Amino acid sequence: MNQAVITTEIDDYLRAHLNESAASFMLKKHPFEQVSNKELTQQLVGLQKAKTKFPSLFSNHKIIYPPKVNLEQTSSEITAQYKSQLFPCDKMIDLTGGFGIDVSAFAKACPATTHIELNSSLQQYALQLFKAQELATKSYSCDGIEFLQKSTELFDLLFIDPSRKTASHSKAILLEDYEPNVVKHLDLLLVKGKLVMIKTSPMLDLTAGFKELKYVNAVHVVAVKNEVKELLWILSKEQVAQPEICCVNLNTEQPVFKTQWNREGVMSYSKPRKYLYEPNAAIMKSQQFPALVEEYQLYKLDHDAHLFTSDNLVDFPGRVFEIENTIENKPKLIKRLYAKTAKGIVTRNNKESVAQLRKKYQFKEHEKHYLFFTSSEELGAIVIEASKL
Repeated sequence: MNQAVITTEIDDYLRAHLNESAASFMLKKHPFEQVSNKELTQQLVGLQKAKTKFPSLFSNHKIIYPPKVNLEQTSSEITAQYKSQLFPCDKMIDLTGGFGIDVSAFAKACPATTHIELNSSLQQYALQLFKAQELATKSYSCDGIEFLQKSTELFDLLFIDPSRKTASHSKAILLEDYEPNVVKHLDLLLVKGKLVMIKTSPMLDLTAGFKELKYVNAVHVVAVKNEVKELLWILSKEQVAQPEICCVNLNTEQPVFKTQWNREGVMSYSKPRKYLYEPNAAIMKSQQFPALVEEYQLYKLDHDAHLFTSDNLVDFPGRVFEIENTIENKPKLIKRLYAKTAKGIVTRNNKESVAQLRKKYQFKEHEKHYLFFTSSEELGAIVIEASKL
């Protein structure tokens, strides 16, 4: 790690080249003998990433960024802030701290924070990050599980983000194949932390997660602009009768949806009414549709369509449309009414893909007016014309 990359002269130079590709920048000759092209390019890539992923860090001129792979693996600033605001605590530890984005967010709300990172090189970047933000976070380069085993300290909150990429698995599917193995060390984690927060990939099957983990109080499905980024499992020895599932879509104005995991409910079906609702990605991941119908007084179009309808407009966690027309899915009728028009196209439980439909009917793009190629329990295969509200 070269401290020279944060001198005013070099920082100004890098920010002036912010829109340049890393590949072309790397090959150029630069007027600094004290910094290599590789170090300059690494810092440039870090600034480029920070501008959107860590916006508050971008305005801090004393941060030295680690290699690109470490930045891609870390949480975004907005998801880190979300975690840090879930539970008030006086003392927390991050056992797989990485570059330190998550623990930095916690440190702004929690008086005592500890950062553990096995990779000694990456831990040095984290130390610089804490220094640049004037945070009092303690940091150690060691194995997080071994640190807990040797430590006599207890924590209000223990956070761990086990890796899916291991020596034996390029992308682990089961939690027991993550590193560290949180399933194996669960008892230790729960002894050392009043609350344990485990971050996992959004690819982890929720039902499998509930089976593998004991003492789950809640799980948060965290999306950013309709892309699920992470699952947060909240564990405590104080067991709850029924775990909560919380679906949030950050960087939108959509409401948070909370319910009990696999809450029983009666699904109500209907043909399209006045409004059409498309759940956000977090709710789609959760699959908690009976609770959604009950909470918002909606009807589902079809068992496999995952679109909803109502007569009255509700503040919904997803996209909302006003229905203008519903027709049978018959090619001749569709061509006569909509061929070569500008429409956004959505498919739900439909045989043809969006690309196939666009080619077949020569649709142009549109951001407000949509056609939904879907199905109805009552009407069969249908096409819904609707405008986004």
